[in-house]
Amino acid sequence: MLDMHLFTSGQSKGLQPGLWYSYKCNYDQWGNCASVYPACLLDPDRVCTNYTEQVNKDAWSTLVQRYKRQWNFLGADIQNEPHEPASWGVGGAAYDYAAAAERISNDILARHPDYAGLIFVEGIGNTPIRPNWSCQNFSGSSPGATQYWWGGNLEAAKCRPLTLSRMNKLVYAPHQYGPSVYKQNYFSSASFPSNMPSVWDRHFGMIRQYTGKPAVMGEWGGASSGQTALWLDAFVSYLISKDMRDNFFWAINPNRNGDTPGLLMDWTLAPDLVKLNLTRTLQPHPTRFMVSGNSICMSSSSTMATMVAATSSTTAQYVITTATTGAPDTSSSGISSTVATAVTTGVSSGPCDVSITQRVSNTWQDGGKAMTQYAVVVENFSPKPITALSLATSSTPTQFWTVTQNTDKTFGLPSHMTNLAPGSQFEWGYVVVGTSVVTVRSPACSSSASTAATSGGAPQQSTVTSASSIVTSTSSTTGVSSGGCPLRITQTQGSSWVQGGRTMISVNVVVQNTSSKSVSSFKVRFAQTPDQIWNVVANSDGSYSCPSYTNIAAGANMQLGYNAYATAPLIVTILSPDNCN
Repeated sequence: MLDMHLFTSGQSKGLQPGLWYSYKCNYDQWGNCASVYPACLLDPDRVCTNYTEQVNKDAWSTLVQRYKRQWNFLGADIQNEPHEPASWGVGGAAYDYAAAAERISNDILARHPDYAGLIFVEGIGNTPIRPNWSCQNFSGSSPGATQYWWGGNLEAAKCRPLTLSRMNKLVYAPHQYGPSVYKQNYFSSASFPSNMPSVWDRHFGMIRQYTGKPAVMGEWGGASSGQTALWLDAFVSYLISKDMRDNFFWAINPNRNGDTPGLLMDWTLAPDLVKLNLTRTLQPHPTRFMVSGNSICMSSSSTMATMVAATSSTTAQYVITTATTGAPDTSSSGISSTVATAVTTGVSSGPCDVSITQRVSNTWQDGGKAMTQYAVVVENFSPKPITALSLATSSTPTQFWTVTQNTDKTFGLPSHMTNLAPGSQFEWGYVVVGTSVVTVRSPACSSSASTAATSGGAPQQSTVTSASSIVTSTSSTTGVSSGGCPLRITQTQGSSWVQGGRTMISVNVVVQNTSSKSVSSFKVRFAQTPDQIWNVVANSDGSYSCPSYTNIAAGANMQLGYNAYATAPLIVTILSPDNCN
């Protein structure tokens, strides 16, 4: 996706990128941009050029003309993160970004009727400098009463939606970030992160309801630790609840000492498994591109497979299928979708009944081979939690997702699940050459209705699977505190990998408040210092404390996690908690 950020790498002092043309501000006595006037920008050759709206349109036309026949040109994001003094729906031609986005978008579509991509339009920033500079209703009458991210404010689209000459091209693309980027006022709420869905509902979550058009998260990200880790979890859950799974995560590369660390971790360049799991949870079936003869084909019902790109020896004339925001068009994609009768196989018997329901979700030809994609639902019909699974396929998958793979090539519970609760289910999928069925082999279930470790006796043993092997690890209950606010720790090992010749594991830790009082602070100590840890605060004595905003209600729990060079979870000791009430 192409995105208009700045007109030039040279930027004169006092010029702001908040609008779609170059300008300067007349500031009022409070330092606000009271009005703007067109101004030039210094380019790298030190030439001052006025970048007008017409220059913007011409630049877009040049870019679209250059790239529109490229198979992977998805769309055009008209302006990166418009913000104050930009308004939406009011303010006249100098400030109304909604009207400007329509003019620029329609200019692209008029000049390039064969343009196959989409048009992405972001929101604006904080409520404009002057109250009432938008058709939306604001709480409070002063600037900043409601805080928005640059490009994240689509609230006024409820009463002033966009109109393009080809409406099936339009996608709203807000940006959202967590506390590591900027401490917005709602991050300080005592109810954080429970308060966030109402904030997101107001900022962008209502787009489909009021406009009938989709919203794709144009940017989101942040640190996978501290308060932002809670924000990330809550944000992914919210997007799933709104069926807004398509997204652009910012970014792949590390951002050392920055506020938006990438999918690759700083310095080590190792994958950040917390973020990868989040992105996989949000969108388990990203678009798959395939080479088929002299064409690049796109699957609308896709897999977790690595993108297949044409090699340098390929001289294909790429097939461009017109992208729209309505129903997917697979007429030129080489894909023939199949709706098949659901097949239920491998229902286990005994104390842990598991039902498998499998259906064909897609079929296609790949290099003369008939490929089949299956969606599989696993459901626990027993009264006890399922702690381990062994799911076998009759054909070896070429790709699979959501589940983990055992050493015997069978498949187990997803890495984020410690057990499958009674009556619960999860969905996974895989691709094979030809056809396949799934069977269940001897699932293991807990001896009780709860898998939580007890406060006394031997630690509970649990089987945990990783992407490459079955690891039997100990869910250790250690340092159960006594007195007025007892806490209990349960650990679950997730994935493991080799980094620098040493085994690294990722572990999820649940801290449960078993008392009748709420706990607002506690400390834990690890037998070995983790390589990476999130959702706790490091202390000078080597221990870790819960974040200042954490309050664990009676009977509730909080989660933290860590990565460590180890082959089994580290011993964690709870130091005496305090501040219970």
